[in-house]
Amino acid sequence: MVYYSDWDSFEKAASELFASAADKARYTIKYRNCDAALVLKVTDDATCVQLRTGRLGDIKKIARLHRQLCQSTSLRAEKLKSRQPEFPLAQTPEKASATEKVSSKAGGAVGKQPKKTRGKKRR
Repeated sequence: MVYYSDWDSFEKAASELFASAADKARYTIKYRNCDAALVLKVTDDATCVQLRTGRLGDIKKIARLHRQLCQSTSLRAEKLKSRQPEFPLAQTPEKASATEKVSSKAGGAVGKQPKKTRGKKRR
């Protein structure tokens, strides 16, 4: 774990790490009340960069970095949604025949359940 002492080098390292391992990278923001410090951590399980700050002036910089990382994450999610699935979702013939058997047992009406009677059964 590497603690950076200045904001500019941390921001550069965090952005590069998040861009290089976009599918594995994550970041956390934690406030330590006992130290009155804010700890930012960006990791991809192999590399970890951290910054501990107690300055109030860094809040806007942290918000800007947070916005930047959120935008890159949302763009990545949109790209994944737009991709076609590798295996098309098709119903196999075995499953189709199983559903036909179930519907034939229910009296041929798909989606209808038999009515329940209260009290004595009528014959």
